[in-house]
Amino acid sequence: MLKASGLAFCCYDVTGMARARIFYEGVLGLKPTTVSYNPNGQWLDHGFGPHALAIGSVHATERI
Repeated sequence: MLKASGLAFCCYDVTGMARARIFYEGVLGLKPTTVSYNPNGQWLDHGFGPHALAIGSVHATERI
């Protein structure tokens, strides 16, 4: 049986990408490493050390 020893990647769904960026980048000080757009939404990765936090907004209409 495998046992988890840590968390390397986490994704959080947001409804307002611009507001989320103000919080994650402005308040928490995270730096974006990947920004992706596709017809179904937006995706943004923030890397810190060996970990990554992604925020995504499916069917988003606003551009970041």
